[in-house]
Amino acid sequence: NTGNLYMSQMVDGEGWTKPKLMREDVNTRYRETHASLSPDGNSMFFTSNRVGGIGGKDMYVMRKLPNDKWSDPKILPEVVNSPYNEESPFIHPDGVTIFYSSEGHNTIGGYDVFYSIMDPSGGFTEPVNLGYPINTPDDDVSYIMNIDGRRGYIASVKEDGLGDLDIYEILQEGIYYNNLI
Repeated sequence: NTGNLYMSQMVDGEGWTKPKLMREDVNTRYRETHASLSPDGNSMFFTSNRVGGIGGKDMYVMRKLPNDKWSDPKILPEVVNSPYNEESPFIHPDGVTIFYSSEGHNTIGGYDVFYSIMDPSGGFTEPVNLGYPINTPDDDVSYIMNIDGRRGYIASVKEDGLGDLDIYEILQEGIYYNNLI
């Protein structure tokens, strides 16, 4: 196991609590990474390569229950999880758009960034590849977008980079997804 998820909370705007290992049904003997909490704090998405998945690393969700405890992790449907690896889910501040990286679907090469829209019943739209220049023939992962959709950040491998994955800022004038602004 080379990945576990921890939880830390902001206390009165002053600082963070000591990171606490999440419970055993989240952190299995497999690799759990890349957690994203929904803006309302009621859903947590993460990736895992645990047994019972669709293939490789898959995305899972846990929902906050009425008693303030978290549900068991539930795998997201095959429309978003592919037989290949999925990574780095990010829930946009609109609360319904999930961005993530995948080696499956219709990639340009390596990991590409996709988005899908969640509906209230737990369904997802067919993933949309963000395309070039955000996606390249190399690995493009850990994409996040600000609330107005004009600026994003991504980890990518590029020839002019400083090493393996480097963080790049994307100014997205004129590029909008799902009418986010």
